[in-house]
Amino acid sequence: MAGMQSIREGLTGNITKLIVIAIVITFVGSIGWAGFFSQGNANIIAKIGSKQITNVDLGFEASSQQFQLSQRFPNQQIEEDVLIEVSIESLIRKFGILNFIEDNDLYLPDSFVLKELAKNEQFQENGRFSRQIFDSFARSNGFIPQDYLNRIKQDLTLEFWRLSLLKSSFLSEEEAQRSLILTEQERDISFIRVPLNNFSKELKVSEDLLLSFYNDNMEEYFTESQARVNYITLSAKDLETSIVIDESDIETEYQIYIDEFDRTERKSVSHIMLNIDSNRTKQEAIKILENTKKRLSKGEVFDSLVLEISDDEGTRDSGGSLGVTDGTLLPTEFEEALLSMVEGEVFGPIELNSSVHLIKLTEKEIPTPKPLELMQAQIEENLASEAALDAYGELLDIASDLVFTMGSLEAISEELSSKSIDSGLFSFSEASDELNNPSILDIIFDTNSENNLIELIEISDQSSILIERTDFQAERLIDLNSIKEEVTKDYKLMTTKNLANDFVNKTLTELNAGEDFKKIAKNTNSELESYKGLKRDSSLLTSEAIVNIFNLPRSKVGNSYDSSVLINGDHVIYRLDSVKNNETQTDSEIQKGFFDFLSEERALAEYSELLFAVQENSEVTRNN
Repeated sequence: MAGMQSIREGLTGNITKLIVIAIVITFVGSIGWAGFFSQGNANIIAKIGSKQITNVDLGFEASSQQFQLSQRFPNQQIEEDVLIEVSIESLIRKFGILNFIEDNDLYLPDSFVLKELAKNEQFQENGRFSRQIFDSFARSNGFIPQDYLNRIKQDLTLEFWRLSLLKSSFLSEEEAQRSLILTEQERDISFIRVPLNNFSKELKVSEDLLLSFYNDNMEEYFTESQARVNYITLSAKDLETSIVIDESDIETEYQIYIDEFDRTERKSVSHIMLNIDSNRTKQEAIKILENTKKRLSKGEVFDSLVLEISDDEGTRDSGGSLGVTDGTLLPTEFEEALLSMVEGEVFGPIELNSSVHLIKLTEKEIPTPKPLELMQAQIEENLASEAALDAYGELLDIASDLVFTMGSLEAISEELSSKSIDSGLFSFSEASDELNNPSILDIIFDTNSENNLIELIEISDQSSILIERTDFQAERLIDLNSIKEEVTKDYKLMTTKNLANDFVNKTLTELNAGEDFKKIAKNTNSELESYKGLKRDSSLLTSEAIVNIFNLPRSKVGNSYDSSVLINGDHVIYRLDSVKNNETQTDSEIQKGFFDFLSEERALAEYSELLFAVQENSEVTRNN
């Protein structure tokens, strides 16, 4: 636990506040995805170690990835299947790290997470954190409050780890200079293009070849299992509309609210902070702040002096704001000084362990309770929700009894006055929103389960489903004659790719054995092309091809060959002809920018290595 403590100490409260805000923004932005991958549809996508990744997790991650990609590429449309795949890979790495954190007891404590949440105004009422507002926010967007709190806890812990590891990376100026020279390096190449369609023009297809290909790839040509069910959904939410709340109950709840209302005085506080370190002694810091107080007395503006003097980067742009305190949230030294201060007063210097501060009391406020007319709708909603939960519990008991006493779902439907729904035949991947839940689908597609058995499945503490499977059709192999066109297409594509790969490998072998490149080009009716001054950011070929070209050893210039596949499936075979280093004097600002860029890239690379290392040591199972 000591390692986690050091991480916390390396990050300011203001950074964690920003992290919490970012998570909230991600949550709000994910509603579109989370609505598709809703809580009730928590289908398992993959498992890594002891953790399950659901499509709810995917909804959050896809939203986050979509936002990040839109910032980097604002004018590009990201394909949904690509976005989903990127998000799944990201989640596998994230959950691998979470397993490591959990196994080593490195999670941030709940008390710390709640303290950070308290700094977010979105969850405050009268300047204080309100669990009711937080819970209401989570529920209004379709999530269980505790699940959402756990998600914030996970993300905060991961962010602490990430920032700590990124800050620990080191890059020397000599390394940066060498990398700059390599980055600016230019290479000359010769190359030929090998079109994929060259190998499909005379491709022969026979019945025997198709049958053989079909038999070898039989797993690709099975139908999915299909099922048909009747079902009835039961939920507390559906019962709320029938709940009638008495005015006397509303008045009673309002009186409880008045009696329990916290009228503790709230104080908005700002500060100017100077660090005590190897560059500045405590006495020097105190002297600077005493001089700052003199400048304030002469009419200079506190916010301007914050920008000029304060070492707290997290609060510098907000006038040094530390937020609102109820007398318990700030350091004891601050709270004691605030007791005798008036609005607008500046006090200090105040010495802490490694810093010296001036604090300003910017505002005082004594919270007052809201009048009944503003609270009535919320109180009525809360009471209706509580009553609906009670009614739902009774309904669940009745439904459970009916499963054992009634012979059909139709009879139960009549008894409950609830309409049953016929799903029609559907596959696992085609399940409707109401049925797309692991607990439900496991029963529906259980090959050992009998038809016409009635099951009561609890989805959450507020919803359940009565379900009766009426038909089941196991997966089956599709007859070749039914899909001959599809199989023919698959055969041609695979055979063409294999022929192209064989040709390229044979050609590379000949070239490496000393065969003339021009002769190869002539024999294959290809044009030997050349390109001079190729750089790493060139768009001449694919990024993969560019990387491969710059990985060719310069010691074998004129006799170093390789190949790459282009986006359209064509191949390109190339030779390294010359290498040129541009060692011209670079502008100091450019050098600094490059150094910063490389430092960040190295840090990210080291962090990525950790992620992949954890993933490699974890058992990963993906559900297609």
